[in-house]
Amino acid sequence: MLSKGIDKGLVISPGRVNLLGEHVDYNDGVVLPAAIDRSVKISFQRGAGSHVSISAPDMNDECQFSIDNLESKTTIKGEALPDWALYPAGVIWNIQRRGFVVGGFSAEYRSTIPIGAGLSSSAAVEVGFAVVCESLGGWRLDRMEMAQLCQEAEREYVGVNCGLMDQFACACGVQDHALMLDTRSLAYKSLPLPEHTSLVIADSTLRRTLIT
Repeated sequence: MLSKGIDKGLVISPGRVNLLGEHVDYNDGVVLPAAIDRSVKISFQRGAGSHVSISAPDMNDECQFSIDNLESKTTIKGEALPDWALYPAGVIWNIQRRGFVVGGFSAEYRSTIPIGAGLSSSAAVEVGFAVVCESLGGWRLDRMEMAQLCQEAEREYVGVNCGLMDQFACACGVQDHALMLDTRSLAYKSLPLPEHTSLVIADSTLRRTLIT
């Protein structure tokens, strides 16, 4: 475990596509996702005190909340957190529950992952902010543990009953490989894609929603 974290940096967290096993991850089966070159980019800087300030230019929005008052799911002005902010706030909330130290910081994030297109934009945000927290805190999580932490945050804080595949693929993705995950045992391995293989993703423009 590191004794001191960094003061500022940039985190790039990929989205994912699923090659096999859609909806299987929350029904105890084998899935085959792969990380993609669309991503969430988070620039961050350590702050003073317990306030977290996040700017989301893609949504023309920003918010501030206190890490000492995450249970309320409100901003420092007492307003309800916007939906997009529940994901980073939930990750910080769950990190604290696990006993890791999190301090205040400011961050700006942008995404090239289409929202609602089934490419795990929310999981990329969660994993990205988990990496921000560990970078600032000077501690490090095993990547499977990070995926589970982010899944718990989405289920218990955001309120979406998701499986583990999305966060797992974002946290454990390997370039030019797919990942085979058995969601019953959590055993996984990377599988190299055939040489000169390209994964082509077509955006239908139809957006999905998850029922909570």
